[in-house]
Amino acid sequence: MSRTIEFTKNTIILHLSGLTSLAALKRQLEIPYSSIKDVTIEDFKVSLLKFRVGTSIADIREGRFMLTDKWSFISYNNHKDVVVLRLNNHEFENVVFQINNPEEVKRQIQEHIPK
Repeated sequence: MSRTIEFTKNTIILHLSGLTSLAALKRQLEIPYSSIKDVTIEDFKVSLLKFRVGTSIADIREGRFMLTDKWSFISYNNHKDVVVLRLNNHEFENVVFQINNPEEVKRQIQEHIPK
C-alpha cells in the first residue's frame, strides 16, 4: 500500500509514496501523540465539491480539504473503514487515511496517546 505508519517516541508519521504522494502533494505528515484527542474507524465520505488542495477523483481523496473552518488532511481510495484522527493544536483538524489492518493501527495509536 502507498500509505504506511511509523511510530516514533513522540509522534506518529504517516508516509505517502508513489502516486499517492503526488496526488496529496505531500510525502509525510507528522502528528504528535499529544495532539490526538480521538481515533476511530469509520466511513468518511467527502464531497467532490469541497474546497481542496490535492486530488478528488471518483472515490479517491488525497490532500488538504476544507471541511469546516479548518483544514483536514485526507488520503484514501475508498471512504469505508478509514482511520480518523481528531486533533487539537495541530495544523489539521482531522487526519483521515486508508491503511491495511485499520483496527490494529487504531489499537497501536491508542497505546501511544497520553492518558
